[in-house]
Formats: sequence, structure tokens, C-alpha cells
Amino acid sequence: MSFNWINWINMTAVVWLILINVIVARKGLSDSFNSKYLVVNIFEQIGRYGCMALMILPIFTRKWKFGFGSVAEMFIWICLTTLLLVIYSFLWLKKANGGVFVLYGLALVPVVLFLLNGILLCHPALIAASLVFGISHFLIVKENM
Repeated sequence: MSFNWINWINMTAVVWLILINVIVARKGLSDSFNSKYLVVNIFEQIGRYGCMALMILPIFTRKWKFGFGSVAEMFIWICLTTLLLVIYSFLWLKKANGGVFVLYGLALVPVVLFLLNGILLCHPALIAASLVFGISHFLIVKENM
């Protein structure tokens, strides 16, 4: 099972993530976390935007297509992507009352979403970008706690 050169389902997921962050920013619920180290901030942005682009486009894949090993992998991919987006939305709703657990959850869920998509879509560049994003994102969250 494979997709052509653009993954519309993941485009919807990326738009969902962006919309959640725009809504949260407009309501003033988000904190602007940055690292005191410029290189960490740069790597976080490279990883973040790299993940978003690589979830939609099969750049740097062998056949320039997204693919699954089986129908079961595709089912797992759809279910986990949906579940992680719902969890991410729920965590933003709980942020005002939450503590460290909610903040780390907000940092972890997008990283897991990007990493799982990279693994299930057989996309090594997405896996690498998600690891860059994850490491730098956690460093920034930890530094700002």
C-alpha cells in the first residue's frame, strides 16, 4: 500500500497541529520557550519544520513515495495519528491546570507523532528530523522548567 508524492492525511494532521498552536497563541495560553543557546533553538526549528514538510512530501525516500509494509501498518498509522492529535488537543485544554506532566506531554506528543510516521511510512529523513526536533525540543522545555 502506498501514496503518491503527497500525503493528504498527514497534511491534515500538520494543519491540525498548526491550528491548535495558532488558537492557543491567540488565547494567550502558550509560553514562548527558548533556549539560551542559539544552536539549540536553530536545531529545534530545523527539526520542527523539517518534520512538517517530510510528513507531507516523500523527500529523500527511495521511490519518492510513501509506503507501508502491510494494511495492518496503515491501520495502525491512521489510528495512532488520530489518537496522538486528540491527546495533543486535550493536553492544551488541560495546560492551565496542569503542571510538569502536561508540559512534557505537550513536548512529547508531536515528537512521537513525527517519529511514528517516519517509522511506519519507511521515511528515514522524517525519523532523523523527528530525533533532531525531539532532542532540541526537550532541551528547551527542560531548560525553561
